Amino acid sequence: MKKIISILFGASLLVATSAQSAGMVGIKVGQGELAGESESYTPGTAASKVSAQSADVSNEYAAIFAEFGLGDTPFSVGLEYVPFEANIRLDKGESSSGADVDDATTLYALFAKEAGAGSVYVKAGYFMADVNVVQDAQTTVNSFDDSLEGPMVGIGFQSSENSNGLIFRGEVTYTDLDSMNITTTSNGSTSVKKTADGDITTFSIGVGKSF
Repeated sequence: MKKIISILFGASLLVATSAQSAGMVGIKVGQGELAGESESYTPGTAASKVSAQSADVSNEYAAIFAEFGLGDTPFSVGLEYVPFEANIRLDKGESSSGADVDDATTLYALFAKEAGAGSVYVKAGYFMADVNVVQDAQTTVNSFDDSLEGPMVGIGFQSSENSNGLIFRGEVTYTDLDSMNITTTSNGSTSVKKTADGDITTFSIGVGKSF
């Protein structure tokens, strides 16, 4: 993933340089909510079928971003990176299974339109993150998808640039995650494939410095 980030960031710099346009770097903080739903599966006999289940987890997060304008157009391209690892664990007393998610990165395009004392903007892009499954003593993980991906859309408002070159933002984003698969064996049973999908909703405020 780090190699992919470097390639994408380099591509963004190339676009910005060729367009000879201004850019912005900044940070954002906010609240993120991950909601997921697993499909039903049968670990053994049909009588032991496990019904579909849903759950969600919410927590604060922070990210850094860089954007580059495309000439004199209202369009920009950007790259956002979360420099922290998320630890997700099942909410069951008898299990410590879960996953660690890191290198969360979103490549996006942004369109802004002036409105009052600032501008409103919409953004769309693609989210990527690395996943490492954590298993408990009763479960053996045979295989799993090691990446989390999906399209992202968002909307926000940003202030006009102040005398110090700072721009303030507030935004909401929604990411529709692709399905993930994991195959496990528990307590000597035959291996079973489990599938789940989910989405991420974020509410954040940020500050950027133009250059």
